[in-house]
Amino acid sequence: MLVLTRKTYETVVVGDEITVTVEDISDKNGRHLSGARVRLGFQCPRQVPIERSECRSRNSGQGHWDGAKKTAQPRPGKVSEVSDAQVRLRIKVPRKVPVCLNGRPTVNLDSQQAPAGANSASVALYRITCRQDDLVTICKNITVAALAFHRFDFLPDPVTGS
Repeated sequence: MLVLTRKTYETVVVGDEITVTVEDISDKNGRHLSGARVRLGFQCPRQVPIERSECRSRNSGQGHWDGAKKTAQPRPGKVSEVSDAQVRLRIKVPRKVPVCLNGRPTVNLDSQQAPAGANSASVALYRITCRQDDLVTICKNITVAALAFHRFDFLPDPVTGS
């Protein structure tokens, strides 16, 4: 199982045609949790590549990354678990690929036809809200699970108090 931590609007690409994007992380009442992250677990056949979208753009030469390391100033704080959180995933798959939540088929929200002259098939878009340990199955052999939710809480700066 591959485990990746994602925050809102970050994407994971599975194979060549499946994307999983974190649309929102919220509490059980649907209120957005600012600064929260979700740990997603991916289980799939060994020959299926899984990449973070930002790595894919670097590897293909499309990104602006020049290889220089950024130096970040550490801020004092702590990582805390967020209980009773949920994540809304946007899953984009080829139109005929089934997507299930906890073993039950889901219905796609939107289907998009490929542009004229494109050699790719049409795609289906799913928006699925998952709680911790819910299982999303794509095409019967790819599983995605929300394993944990956490956030980084900054401690006040002792000098400025902010």
